[in-house]
Amino acid sequence: MAIDRSHAAPRKERIDEITILRAFAFFAIVLQHCIGEYIYRPDIPAEQAIFLGMIYHFTRYGTLTFVFLSAVILFYNYDYTVPYGNFLKRRAAAVLAPFTIWTVIYGIYTLRGQLLAPEGWRLLASQFITPTYGYQLWFVLMIFQLYLIFPWLDRGARAIGRRIQSRAAGQGQIERRVVLLLAALAAAYAGLMYWSYSMAPAWDAPAWLRPLLGHRTMLLPFYFFYIALGIVCAWHVQRWRDLMRRSVPWSLLLFIIFYTYAGYRLLEAGVAPINLNISTYLKPSVFLLILAQLPLMYALALYVCRRKGRAYRILHKIGTYSFGGYLVHVLVLGQIARFTRETPLAGMHAALTLMTWAAVAALSIGITMLLDRLPFGVWLTGPMGRRQAASAKQLGSNPAALPYR
Repeated sequence: MAIDRSHAAPRKERIDEITILRAFAFFAIVLQHCIGEYIYRPDIPAEQAIFLGMIYHFTRYGTLTFVFLSAVILFYNYDYTVPYGNFLKRRAAAVLAPFTIWTVIYGIYTLRGQLLAPEGWRLLASQFITPTYGYQLWFVLMIFQLYLIFPWLDRGARAIGRRIQSRAAGQGQIERRVVLLLAALAAAYAGLMYWSYSMAPAWDAPAWLRPLLGHRTMLLPFYFFYIALGIVCAWHVQRWRDLMRRSVPWSLLLFIIFYTYAGYRLLEAGVAPINLNISTYLKPSVFLLILAQLPLMYALALYVCRRKGRAYRILHKIGTYSFGGYLVHVLVLGQIARFTRETPLAGMHAALTLMTWAAVAALSIGITMLLDRLPFGVWLTGPMGRRQAASAKQLGSNPAALPYR
């Protein structure tokens, strides 16, 4: 069947650092899950629990970086003129199809013989709403909400941009107004995080609202600030790059401050055992930690891209296959944990955490690369590499003029 290219978008510059950032985020998420596997062992020495808890705070940017990158890619490649039906169909094929297959795989892996009884099938069905066996799969359901509202969100963002442009005198004033808008959104988001962490658990919500409240980490509004950052980055890539480079000294100083505070609050709650939930990213202080860390990681990605060395080639490959690796890594970790849980660790918890991290990351990317070679691999890993580029090219949109530059 011939492809209708009437909506094809013009060729754009490739944002190379996005792929490197995907690799960084993948490593962070795998590490935090490996830490969670070992830090709660009853025989872990206190000093190693503290060490792992402090490393954990370096990984907090992982999931939120994926949210930011999803918005960047979406708003850079498409706009509200995209054919909504085709767009949603392709997004569903790219993320919901792998989600469905991996939900079944994790269900079979976890339930096994229970699937012979009706209760097992009920438990499996519940995983399509609130994944717990493949506990990382919640992200797919959350980010698909962004695809559902994309055309309206794009229209709204462009309307705000046009309003800023109409009331500003010159490019410098436009940039200052955008910065002020982001600062206001950051303050509002910090308020939402305070409510989520300190007030929502004690709120006597109506019965119909309690399920949503209990699963608020799966709701898109709780990530709106990272989406706003992604939109600004997508529309002003070069200015964003310059800002990330210039902000490194201040970002590093703020990161040290917020990292120290996060460690203090974590240890204040006790080390027997350490409670990593103290450092949930839906918390104001952790939000500030991530806000300071994200520019540092972006600047590091720009540096890697500029050097174009071996690290770039390795990280680019990992970033390309990061979505499939994300889907499979919990299964790989579970297989490794089956052996380590039966083995006395003799105070080697921290070392084994790092070794497990390296093994899980490598095996997950390797498995994804093998699956991607299969004729049906796209249903397991999502479109990657050339298939991903071809999918975007076929869909396209008539690019609407940016509201301001």
